[in-house]
Amino acid sequence: MKSIQTYLNIALGIAVALLFFLHFNSKQGQSSSVGSSLADSISNPGQGLKIAYVYGDSLMGSYGLMKELEEKFIQDNMVRESKLKSAQSKLEGQYRSYQNEISTLTTRERSKKEEQLQLAQQQLMADQQELSQNAAMQEAEMYNQIQDSLQAFFKVFGKELGVDYVLATQKGSGILFTNPSLDVTGPAIEKLNQRYQAGKAK
Repeated sequence: MKSIQTYLNIALGIAVALLFFLHFNSKQGQSSSVGSSLADSISNPGQGLKIAYVYGDSLMGSYGLMKELEEKFIQDNMVRESKLKSAQSKLEGQYRSYQNEISTLTTRERSKKEEQLQLAQQQLMADQQELSQNAAMQEAEMYNQIQDSLQAFFKVFGKELGVDYVLATQKGSGILFTNPSLDVTGPAIEKLNQRYQAGKAK
């Protein structure tokens, strides 16, 4: 989803900024080369920071948990929209009914009907706001769940690789060059989904 991808891009930007801050402040005066390959970087710790990366779009697009949460969000949104449309249709019906019978109503009856319609409209607006808030809360919970899952996974996966950082990159992310030999997107997707499926089976 676009908004979740936006959250992830923000997190990526912070991670990149932190990486460069740590690199250039703690490694001043030292040469730091990632190495010609991930294996070189891992086997030559004296060469500086050991980094691997994944393509964020590919990772999120292939992650089973992300797909499951997106599907649930879409279904829940359809339910929310259906409830709202039903309430809107009901209010429109009440308004049409009032228009049809207005000529037969007394001043007092018209005033009462108009008050009822106004209250119904206010309730509809309150319902709309509540449904919008529910959608935003669900999306925030999805983001937190995905972030927690990814952080838990890459904490282990990064140690298996023997790297200091695993960055996520994508077009327009601010990372202008990536060494293809450090791309661990494929293995990450495979192991991430294995972990996800194993968790579902419990």
